[in-house]
Amino acid sequence: MIEVTKTGGVLSVQESAQYLGVSRSSFWRKAKSDGFPSKVVINNKVGYRPEDLEEWYSQQVASREAKRSGVPTYECFGKAQFILKCHDLARDCVRMNAIRKGTSILEAERLFEWAFDRLKDSYVKVFPQELRGDDLGCVEGKPWKDFIEAKKEIIKLVWPEIDSDDLTEEDILAF
Repeated sequence: MIEVTKTGGVLSVQESAQYLGVSRSSFWRKAKSDGFPSKVVINNKVGYRPEDLEEWYSQQVASREAKRSGVPTYECFGKAQFILKCHDLARDCVRMNAIRKGTSILEAERLFEWAFDRLKDSYVKVFPQELRGDDLGCVEGKPWKDFIEAKKEIIKLVWPEIDSDDLTEEDILAF
């Protein structure tokens, strides 16, 4: 998507099409689809709010990636391990959550990437050579703490409806 100049808080059809990176005819086809943002009137100007287009676009990407991964929607994954295999989808979930909360998308992405790198690095140390869950009694120390904290942060970012502060280590590991 490209940056466009906002006029009165809304984008014209042409600007909206450019914002989404599609032609006007493609934009009109998308505009007829279910869930596409409605036009708004702001300061006597009719158009589309950039944040509505951004949320719709993020949902489209999340849906497309979910279909590719064989999972119907990101909300039913149930396990944080998918993040190691579906990084782009998880990042899109974080972006959608930031939009919903009205917080900075860039800051949310930065926090996600930082937590993801920590999760990935600690995962390799905690689960060497396909260590199984019933063998975890021997795993402890800084790699274990880093893994649990990174996974807790990922849960917080991707599934904000879950209060990860109330989860025990066992809950976090099972998530």
